[in-house]
Amino acid sequence: AAQKVPATSELPSAVSLPQSVPKYVAPAPTGLSLWHDVDLHVKTWIDEDTGLFRYVNEMPSGSLQKFEVQPHVPENAISEDPKGSARLAAFGRPVPFNYGCLPQTYRDPQQMDELYNAPGDDDPLDILDLGGSTVGVGKVVQCRPLGAVLLIDEGQADWKILAVNVDELGPLAEARSIEDVERICPGRVKQCLQWIDDFKQSKGGDKATLHFEIHGAEKALSLIQEDHASWCNLVEEAGADGLARGHWIRAAQKVPATSELPSAVSLPQSV
Repeated sequence: AAQKVPATSELPSAVSLPQSVPKYVAPAPTGLSLWHDVDLHVKTWIDEDTGLFRYVNEMPSGSLQKFEVQPHVPENAISEDPKGSARLAAFGRPVPFNYGCLPQTYRDPQQMDELYNAPGDDDPLDILDLGGSTVGVGKVVQCRPLGAVLLIDEGQADWKILAVNVDELGPLAEARSIEDVERICPGRVKQCLQWIDDFKQSKGGDKATLHFEIHGAEKALSLIQEDHASWCNLVEEAGADGLARGHWIRAAQKVPATSELPSAVSLPQSV
């Protein structure tokens, strides 16, 4: 059953911020797409599912910059969103979690959310890492999904998967549920969700509503499965130009130059 998050007045007091906030730069291109070429599922050496997934980190914990995997540019390179970074700087409170996206997923705007009757946001599925370790921009992390919350942003269903980094050294790496997170680190989930809500409400006229209802691991896994299927369909739609719905899927197919075409076959004189 979904859980309700206590009101703001019940939240722990704000954590004091460091005097200096680290500055990040986008990673250099590698020739691989962090959206299409990173495997979503973590499997064993005999190709069995482990129940774990990978995510690509875009915004490190403690930062005030917005980086995003770009679905529409070649190789889906990660780049900084200057407007988003400027808004974060104006907000002034560094993001208290690692934030990224799940590779090989797609929030299809042609599909309506079964709970909230809103379309997908045309991007990879977002993920919020509840762990305490800072992860760099573009780093790939193995994680365990524990739950999900919904942000309705400009009328679109922008689900956020809540997960933990299973490779970090902190105690949250062993969490198997949102209840485990609350037991190990009381107030952690509320801190993260309140930051999102405060940030979204910091700009007047922002048409975003965070639903503070926490859905469990079953819903999180269902969303990942559905959005992976949507990604598979999107990849199938890619044309000779390598694009599908304006998104970069693969390099365009090369048309042979005239000199590369086979020469005309000589016909016998009697023909």
